[in-house]
Amino acid sequence: MLYRLPEMNDKSILQEYIQEHYDNNEFGISASLGLPVSEYADWVEKIQRNASVGDEEWGKSLLYLCFDDDKLIGLLSIRYELPENLTEEIGDIGYGVRPSERNKGYATAMLRYALSVCKEKGKDKVLLGCYKDNSASVTVIKKCGGVLVEENSNYNEGRISQYYAIKL
Repeated sequence: MLYRLPEMNDKSILQEYIQEHYDNNEFGISASLGLPVSEYADWVEKIQRNASVGDEEWGKSLLYLCFDDDKLIGLLSIRYELPENLTEEIGDIGYGVRPSERNKGYATAMLRYALSVCKEKGKDKVLLGCYKDNSASVTVIKKCGGVLVEENSNYNEGRISQYYAIKL
């Protein structure tokens, strides 16, 4: 797989990616950092800035487009400088795979890549969160060494969230 930051000329492939989610009645686009509701040029600028100088609240982070050959498979957010309170709320890593490409091992490959980046950036463990009823994500996280550390429904309007730690 190829992982890279978004560029200005990626707008149409990202619009197709979002539309595929919408066509599958999925309106929360995982790891997108607000892409569906942002002005595209501003969004790209924010992603590029977060990668180079960071953000006061979030620190440095990476949001990668993940490709297999020329097809955009998913989005991968690696938030390796998050303050502890944000790590506990949203996790250090987020990922999403387009509906037509699920159950093909892409999420596992993306998470393994993110773990290697976090280790390279000096982290010795990461925290990931997902909804308890998202069995595919739970399986991916556990496959990559995730151990359940917390379960709650405080942040997600009654849906139960689970948080997993992975030692690097």
